[in-house]
Amino acid sequence: MLDAHQLFILAEVARCGSYTAAAKALGYSQPAISYQMRLLERATRAPLVMRAGRGIVLTEVGRRLADHADIVRAALVAAESEIRELSEQRADTVRLGAFQSSCATLVPALLDRLARTAPDDGARPAPQLVVHQVEPPEAAQLLRSGKIDVGLLCDWTNEGTADAERGLRRVSLMTDRRCVVVPADHWLARGTSDTDEVDFADLADEPWVMETVRDRFLAACAGARFTPRLVATADDHVTIQNLVTSGVGITLMNELAISAHLDSRLRVRQLANWPQRRIYALVSPEVLREAPVAHTLRELRSTARTLRRRWRSLPVGTGRPGGQAA
Repeated sequence: MLDAHQLFILAEVARCGSYTAAAKALGYSQPAISYQMRLLERATRAPLVMRAGRGIVLTEVGRRLADHADIVRAALVAAESEIRELSEQRADTVRLGAFQSSCATLVPALLDRLARTAPDDGARPAPQLVVHQVEPPEAAQLLRSGKIDVGLLCDWTNEGTADAERGLRRVSLMTDRRCVVVPADHWLARGTSDTDEVDFADLADEPWVMETVRDRFLAACAGARFTPRLVATADDHVTIQNLVTSGVGITLMNELAISAHLDSRLRVRQLANWPQRRIYALVSPEVLREAPVAHTLRELRSTARTLRRRWRSLPVGTGRPGGQAA
């Protein structure tokens, strides 16, 4: 591979018309220029200059190579400019990948908190958050590829750490529980409080409105020895609640999604003996050392604690969430 530095020397020789003048322009000695030119001719296996009176001119190969040197120099200048702009932009920008229900709850609260709080040193503005809605497996992949700085993910207390997270650092935020959501006139809503738990096996005869991704739900049905009667599929939480309100069927939702929106005509009961869901941030140790990322994570933990306190203050009968902050 050709040496870029030697190409730049060739371009300067072409501009100046002699080794001596090129050496003076570059701040080198004339022998150093001659030596670098010999190395370049050895690499190209062709003469690059020839005598012309008291000076030198480039051969056809030399001219072609000097043209490429100018292209290489322009590309490097453009690369330096782009990297400098990206570095300046990255200085106060944090790219966050978050799953659906956290985008409707934790993320807006975090954005509000970041707008009202400044970093501890007071020397920098609050980080600018760029949010991407992604599912947890994709978030881990984006972290590894450097396309996001922080991931908001979730898993269950009966699961181990996914292989995709090895080498990355978890920051625990909160837990929430799985709940059954029913119309206000449903038998599950009559004569009970929101603290009464429901055994999943008792729901075997119910029609279901569920999301497209329902592997855990189907596994739980198999464990309870029944085949669910699926009557509707939707991936938007508001749409699902509207279908349940109309009496099409019942559904399962986590407390985080319920805290974002719960139709007043619905009632919520927590499931008994169901694993809790862990909600956490994921970040690489290297990125965690960056001040804007560290500040964002501190505010994210505070946001999670505030959200949990708000859940506990909801009046009985609304399906008050009962999980815990980490």
